[in-house]
Amino acid sequence: MISLIINADDLGSNSERDRGILEAFQQGIVTSSSLLANGPSFISAVAQAKEAGMPVGVHLNLSDGITLTGEISGLTDHQGQLPGKQKLRQCLATGACDRTAIRQELAAQIERLLVAGLQPDHLDSHQHSQLFPCLMTMVTELAMEYGIEAMRTALTAEAVEQDPDGPLANELALYRQLGKESHATIITAGIKTTDGLWGMPLLNRLNTNSLCHLLENLPQGRWELMTHPGYCCAQGGTFNGPERLVELQALCAKKTKEVIARRQIRLCNFGELPCAS
Repeated sequence: MISLIINADDLGSNSERDRGILEAFQQGIVTSSSLLANGPSFISAVAQAKEAGMPVGVHLNLSDGITLTGEISGLTDHQGQLPGKQKLRQCLATGACDRTAIRQELAAQIERLLVAGLQPDHLDSHQHSQLFPCLMTMVTELAMEYGIEAMRTALTAEAVEQDPDGPLANELALYRQLGKESHATIITAGIKTTDGLWGMPLLNRLNTNSLCHLLENLPQGRWELMTHPGYCCAQGGTFNGPERLVELQALCAKKTKEVIARRQIRLCNFGELPCAS
């Protein structure tokens, strides 16, 4: 049997991304989403997710936007502005930041969803920051503390030969380096997760043809496919361009749905994963 979670990241980042994610859930094959607790459109995203009955996880974020808890020594400025992906990774690699304050921030992000009336069914992290060992244990502890039974594993499922050239190749090399240990941490903690994560080599290149090819070759197991659908948003930065709409169209395409039906792929969400062994 093939079980597949199709998760849309970055709910709450802006209204146009949110509109695309909801459309991919209601009219396409997306089965869940990950919500940015400090995202600019958090409040409206919560209302839309509730109305649609869309399962939601917490997209823990230490790289972009403003923290919920204020300054984090060694990581943010005095106003709590987060530093971006590269500076976050430098901080995590060197340990030159206040881990107690980081834990308080991540807890606050989880609690904001709970206060808003959502029960998160999983935890994952913006730009895969939880892969770093100093965060991996912290996030698994938070999952257990808040009764969140599942987490994303960033264990890359595609063969290394499928990795593209350029900057993304370096990203994937890092994910492969840290992925096995982080996956083992989740399993050891008794938290539910999948056998691996698909879609990282297809970042900004997921279209109907590449998605159908992935689905045609998906092996047996319990998997997650990471996606980023949406509508273009001029104010949303470089990650909110036309690639988001191409991805949305792929996730709603008749051809895509036909492959899923023919291969009898069981679409599910994190709450439907079997208990960890």
